[in-house]
Amino acid sequence: MSTVLWANVLHGADVKSEETDRYALYKHADKLDAITRQLGLPAFNEFCDTTDLRFNTDEDLQLPEGMTSTNELMARDGVWLEGTRAVETLERLLTHIREHQVRFGLLSNQHDEVVSELEEVIAFLRAEPGSGTKFNFSVVM
Repeated sequence: MSTVLWANVLHGADVKSEETDRYALYKHADKLDAITRQLGLPAFNEFCDTTDLRFNTDEDLQLPEGMTSTNELMARDGVWLEGTRAVETLERLLTHIREHQVRFGLLSNQHDEVVSELEEVIAFLRAEPGSGTKFNFSVVM
């Protein structure tokens, strides 16, 4: 079992997850974080939520009474980025990666995987209805 990122949107209190494993984005999150900071964008790691990961790795954690899933807790207490700001951030990040042919990985270059995953996440986010939508990546194991 590997750790990956899933793209999520929040509408009110409802989380909709793409539920597609984004291994390249997870693996290179620190480099993506450095690039977003360099570009003056919201830091990549700051909209990666660890709610699900914490509940899957700590047997002592319990969901609050009345909650049945970590998505409910993430909706209430998770880290989120406003939807239009997320689209702008991911598109600028993608443009920079393409224009500068940024390399991802030491032994093999996973540039194409990172680009493909970013394109798919942007398409998922753009397909969601606008006003009030929020976005995050959940770290899933």
